[in-house]
Amino acid sequence: MIHLTDKNSPLHEKLEIGLLLAIVGGFLDAYSFLCYGGVFANAQTGNMVLLGISLINGDYISFFHYLIPIIAFSLGILVTEYLLKHLSGYFYIWILIIEILILFIIAFLPENMPQVIVTASISLMCSIQIGSFRKICGAPYTSTMCTGNLRSAMGLLFVAMTEKDSNALVQSLRYLVIILFFCIGAVVGAIFVDWWGKLSVLICCLLFFILLLLIIKDLIHIRSKQQQLDKLLKSQD
Repeated sequence: MIHLTDKNSPLHEKLEIGLLLAIVGGFLDAYSFLCYGGVFANAQTGNMVLLGISLINGDYISFFHYLIPIIAFSLGILVTEYLLKHLSGYFYIWILIIEILILFIIAFLPENMPQVIVTASISLMCSIQIGSFRKICGAPYTSTMCTGNLRSAMGLLFVAMTEKDSNALVQSLRYLVIILFFCIGAVVGAIFVDWWGKLSVLICCLLFFILLLLIIKDLIHIRSKQQQLDKLLKSQD
């Protein structure tokens, strides 16, 4: 029987967490594309292509329209590396709080707010997510885009088929499930954008809040076990 979950992985690398993050990733891609002029805020490859096309066409307004989210995405990675270095055990708690705050603010921005500010904010948030949640069950992955996951899934599937490697099959299926949930997130995002418009991003806030509670609960559990271990060691002295 195939088991995709890994009980030995830390909470932030567990499959369940990856699936929730993939839903958010797909949701936000659909949200930014439908609400903010066809910009993909998660993955910057499309924006770079459109950036080059705008430059060739001499459309400098569109050029900066696509450049700013790319810059914001890059800054998000730098911010994440800084926080990872300085926040230690509370890193994931602060990351989720930052993401919730960014999306909550986006939901209630006035209609006359320049579109590029919103797309840049989403790009910043997505890069923080990519930089923070880098692995699933010990293997590298991304929760806000599918290209790398698809490459890994197919490579591992080939190994599983040619070498009868059950571990490679499990890893391949994990990537495929992540991709599936990303697509589900995109579908759900499109539906809620149609219903609620820009306020639909609050769904992502709710999912991040659930993740935050899970992370806090796990941290409390780890601290409690450590305190019990310390007491046991002291009693043996």
